[in-house]
Amino acid sequence: MLSPERRAAMNTGAEHWPGTSWYESKAGSRDWPVFEGRQRCRVAIVGAGLAGIATAIGLIERGLEDVVVLDDQGPGAGASGRNGGFVFAGYSLGNDALIGQVGEEAAARLHGYTRDAVALIRRRIERFGIECHVNDAGVLLADWFDEAETMQATAERMRRRLGFELEWIPAARMNDWVRSNRYGGGLLEPGSFHFHPLRHIRGLAERIETAGGRVFGRSRALSVDRSSGRWRVETERGTLEADELVLATGGYDRKLVPSVQRALQPVATYIAVTEPLGDRLPRHLPRPVAVYDTRFAFDYYRPLPDTRLLWGGRISMASRSPAAIRRLMRRDLARVFPDLENVQLEYAWGGWMSYARHEMPLLGRNRDGVWHALAFGGHGMATTTLAGEIMAEALCGDGRRLAEFERWRPVWAGGPLGRAVGQGIYWQAQLRDRLRDRRSHL
Repeated sequence: MLSPERRAAMNTGAEHWPGTSWYESKAGSRDWPVFEGRQRCRVAIVGAGLAGIATAIGLIERGLEDVVVLDDQGPGAGASGRNGGFVFAGYSLGNDALIGQVGEEAAARLHGYTRDAVALIRRRIERFGIECHVNDAGVLLADWFDEAETMQATAERMRRRLGFELEWIPAARMNDWVRSNRYGGGLLEPGSFHFHPLRHIRGLAERIETAGGRVFGRSRALSVDRSSGRWRVETERGTLEADELVLATGGYDRKLVPSVQRALQPVATYIAVTEPLGDRLPRHLPRPVAVYDTRFAFDYYRPLPDTRLLWGGRISMASRSPAAIRRLMRRDLARVFPDLENVQLEYAWGGWMSYARHEMPLLGRNRDGVWHALAFGGHGMATTTLAGEIMAEALCGDGRRLAEFERWRPVWAGGPLGRAVGQGIYWQAQLRDRLRDRRSHL
């Protein structure tokens, strides 16, 4: 039987894409002021996901408080407040691919930036007193294919080539972390953690307001143009003039600055949350780690403070109803924890990640002078925070780190055809995983 709160949510339209998240139900509603009239600022940021909010925080920390953030809904309404809550290092582009593109020295430096960003997120949570359910048990990569030698070789290669330390957990010890016959060993990332992403980003947005910045919700940017050396952003109820303009809209807008946003490919992922499991939860997760696995379209899951299990996964170009998401997530959950097959999935939702074809973030400034921070894929917490730091540095006159990302430019993602091709690539990768799985368990 569904809980009363879940039945109420289902009666208010939460059973349509993208659904209502567990995060929203626990954090409650937050009414952000609506932008009205004619206002001015030094820096206007369009998009109140973590990239935009982190840019504003970075500017404020560097002494530039005259910043305005505009969003169609409010901070964290998109992927930054609806994701799995994993905070760990790396980019959507795999580490070995990154080394192949830029060489060991540059790859080690770039990867190190993301590790620094993980630590920065943790410091800001403590400094600003943000209550966001931080769990320092860490993030564990579980070996789906039972390939111990491959996993250990990966750990050694990352240590040697990137300076990235991972702790090898042999299969004989995995029951101390996660109890499932599905896995071999695992790799634990020191310093990683998991948390409530919506509470986190709202806490940062409130810090912006306290420090003198301005954050507006329900204030969609309808158009932008430059005149007499200043940017003008039009919303339904007003006009914002700014010296500088930062675009940080992610996969939720692709029309405001088409020359950049045409490079984005929105990709869906799905999440469900169980009923409270009580003492069944530690029987499956003796240590409260966040877990993902070694497949292309992996499961990801973590324990929540109220003894629920958050379960996510799949990669798709399709939006699905929460009912369909529940069916998919239940099937995936049962493969790992068969005795949880019949638990109630009281929440189910989806969201759009944004990818570029090269799988790296789009950080830069276009010919018209629009700064942009977009396309963070499935590694958004660290990389969006890093992007905010890099944008703030550049806006304050230090563009050295921004220049390191110029090689990954906005390349047209192909529009509807690109989405179809992308879905075909994902299906092909999933087929390879299934064949590999069969071979590994013969």
